[in-house]
Amino acid sequence: MGFVYKELKAFSPKEALRVDESFRISGNVPQAEDTLAELESDAHDPQKAPGTSFLNYRTKAHITSGIVGYEKGDSRYILSANHKGEILLLTANDETSTLAWAVNVPGAIYRTPVVIGDFVFFVTKQGLIAAIKIKFDEKGNLLPGEIVWQRNIGLTVFSRLLTTGRILIVATISGIHAYDCYVGGDSSNQNFGKKVWEHKMEGLVSSPAIDGGTIFIGSEDKHLHALRYGGEGASKFWSVKTDGPIRCKPYVSQKGNFVLTGSLDGFVYCIDRVSGKTVWTYPARSAVHSDITSFVIGNDEFFLFGSDDGTFHCLNLYGKQQWSFKTNGRIRSEALVQGDHVFFGSEDNFLYGLKNMTGVLHLKYNTDGNINGKPVIVDNRLYVGSTDSFIHGIYI
Repeated sequence: MGFVYKELKAFSPKEALRVDESFRISGNVPQAEDTLAELESDAHDPQKAPGTSFLNYRTKAHITSGIVGYEKGDSRYILSANHKGEILLLTANDETSTLAWAVNVPGAIYRTPVVIGDFVFFVTKQGLIAAIKIKFDEKGNLLPGEIVWQRNIGLTVFSRLLTTGRILIVATISGIHAYDCYVGGDSSNQNFGKKVWEHKMEGLVSSPAIDGGTIFIGSEDKHLHALRYGGEGASKFWSVKTDGPIRCKPYVSQKGNFVLTGSLDGFVYCIDRVSGKTVWTYPARSAVHSDITSFVIGNDEFFLFGSDDGTFHCLNLYGKQQWSFKTNGRIRSEALVQGDHVFFGSEDNFLYGLKNMTGVLHLKYNTDGNINGKPVIVDNRLYVGSTDSFIHGIYI
């Protein structure tokens, strides 16, 4: 009888379950190193293994904005901007990406440019908004970039430009400005670049988000604001208070009727986008500057973001953590979801690629600077900018 008792005590179902659960949800470095070794051994060409560099293009200054892809016919390009006001268009048809053109403006460009048709819109920190026309000749050859419209609003801008395709929205520290940017149709738009409306608000630093006639924006006043907007202006819809300033872009969920935002109070808030009522909160336990994004599988949606303690989080639709992954620097970049992977940068100077359902490491790429901008993928190759002043091209 004693022998049987010892056998039962030695096998603990509770302990076995705990170990198995931890392995299933964790995305940690030891697992990742094994995964990388397997990828390198299985690659047909070791020089093109995930995380291997094929491009290092030096620009004149730090890059904190995201990289943008642009296509014209069979030609593909990437667009980048830096802190010296340099906007660059590079070819992305092969692995030797060359400079197509560069345009320089006074001021520092911190945020990702916006491409609408053949126009590139950007804003400097000092408040210069401008548009560059991407032009081609009759034979399809690319012509030098040309600024076709600019306006200095004379106000500090920390946020990213936003467009509906008809209006261009910029949030300054004292309000929201909307400009006509419609470039469709057969004839030229005589109102292109003209101010449509302005809405006064104080302390705006987050980038705005738009959904269904509503603008969502965070503020230093510790509120997430929802504004109704139309052709003549914007008006207050609702506001939700948090315990810290909001500096990340609000995110409208793909499933459900929610808008999410992170706060410097260390929480992520899920808000009903119509009523303004809080649905759930998630304790990230560190300031959240990183923009939130998501991926959908069936009827399930999963939210992805980083925090200032270096943790990358994955939550389900109910605000429960699916997995987390630890880096050694603050995470302030917006993640890119591509297929069953998610890519993001950290201020530990690494770009990470993870399996989005498990958090297991797929690739890890080292630069000499922080990675604060969103990467882009063109022809199964990833491009990302860094504060080391380089545009990096990486096999994925």
